[in-house]
Amino acid sequence: MVSSTFHAEDLWKTLSRATVDKRHPWRVVVLSTSGPNGANSRNIILRAVESQRALCTFYTDLRSGKIADITHDPRVSLLFWNPRSNEQLRAWGDACVVNDPKALDLHWSRIPDYARKDYATLSAPGALLTEDQALDITSLRVESARQNFRLIQVQIQRMDYLKLDREGHQRFGLNQENDAWVFKALVP
Repeated sequence: MVSSTFHAEDLWKTLSRATVDKRHPWRVVVLSTSGPNGANSRNIILRAVESQRALCTFYTDLRSGKIADITHDPRVSLLFWNPRSNEQLRAWGDACVVNDPKALDLHWSRIPDYARKDYATLSAPGALLTEDQALDITSLRVESARQNFRLIQVQIQRMDYLKLDREGHQRFGLNQENDAWVFKALVP
């Protein structure tokens, strides 16, 4: 059961923990967008959280479809699920693509060399591979990988927390108003 003293700070602490604990279920997040071709959902990795600014940060390739979707409509939703504790968190906010070289360099420096190749493919993520084409390590341009690296930051404005429990489900809504989280109990 969720305590009656449950607060937004508890959620932000859990989100922060998910950025450093690779096994935390909330590390893998469903990001939903609405792009020129309709709705899209995909799993992404939560990389950083700034609770004071209500920001969640993710990494992406500049050429990915997420960029076009966010440019089309910056409103996004995030879905976190913990199957061990039966906790769900939904969050809504506005996303932006970060192009600031200093911020990009800071995050790029945290990526191990083996993972940088994810941004070094010759074609965009999701591009069609022909039958005679194979994605292998020799077709990567590692020297240009940094040019393809971007951050997505989501400014969270609203959250919905649900705890499923045999003793009784609990649900809370949180809205950000005047730099504070307004907390309301909801019908599960």
